[in-house]
Amino acid sequence: MAFGESDRLVTIFSPEYGLIRAIAPGARKPKSSLRGRTELFVVNQFLLFTGKSLDRINQAETQYSYPGLGQNVCNLAAGQYLIELILALGTEASAQASLYQLFTEHLRRLETEATAENIYGHLAQALFHCLGAEGFAPQFHHCAITAQTISPNFYDRQWRVGFSPELGGIVDLSSPRDIGPIPQMRRLTAMELSLLQQLNQPALPDPQQYLPAIARKNFRLWDWVKAENLMRYYAQRQLGKSFRAAVLLDSMWEVDF
Repeated sequence: MAFGESDRLVTIFSPEYGLIRAIAPGARKPKSSLRGRTELFVVNQFLLFTGKSLDRINQAETQYSYPGLGQNVCNLAAGQYLIELILALGTEASAQASLYQLFTEHLRRLETEATAENIYGHLAQALFHCLGAEGFAPQFHHCAITAQTISPNFYDRQWRVGFSPELGGIVDLSSPRDIGPIPQMRRLTAMELSLLQQLNQPALPDPQQYLPAIARKNFRLWDWVKAENLMRYYAQRQLGKSFRAAVLLDSMWEVDF
C-alpha cells in the first residue's frame, strides 16, 4: 500500500522469518528499482535495515516471478486468494519454511497448470496443503467421532457423510453418536468425499484416473467447485476470516453459493 509521498509499505513472506512488514523507499516513483520488485508474486532476496517499528528495504534482487498470473484475471484472483490465506496463516519472526515452499509451489501450479476445468481443484488442494503445514488440515478418511475409515458409496444415491468444522472432519452418519448435537454439519455426497480424499496427494490427480467406473460419467466441473467451497468454508471457520479474492473469483465464474 502507499506510504508517505512516494514510498510503499509491503508485506514480505520469508521462509526464515515469516511475515515481515517493511518500507520500500521511493518504490512508487516511475524509475525506482524497487517499483517492480515490490509488486505481487515476486520472489526477491532482500537486504533490510531494522527499524523501531518497521524494517526498511535497502536492496532487492529478484530471484523469480510469476508473470503468467497477471495475464489471466481468473488466475490473478486465485493467486491473490492464496496470498490472503498466507496472511492468515503466517506469523511474524518465526520460520515457516514448509508453508513457504507450498505457497510458492501452488503459485507455480496456478500459473502453469490451472485451467478452466481444474482451477477450483488446484485451490482446494492448495488450501488443504497449506492448512496441513500449520496443523489445521481436516480429516477426510476417518470418522472424527469413531475413527473408523469411511469410503464413499457410489452405489447408493442417498448415501451421505457429515462434515463438521468443529470436529475437524467427516462424521459417519450411520453410527450412533452420544456427544449431543453437532452444529454446522454439512452433508457430502460420495463424489464430494472422493475428491476431498485425494487432496492429500502431492499433485492434483485426474478424477477419471481414480473414480470407479460408475462415477466417472457423472463427474462435472461443478464438483471441483463444491470441493473448494467446502475447504474454503472450513478454512474461514478455523482462521476466523473470509477471503475477498475468492468472492471475486466466484463472480467471474458466476458461482453462487
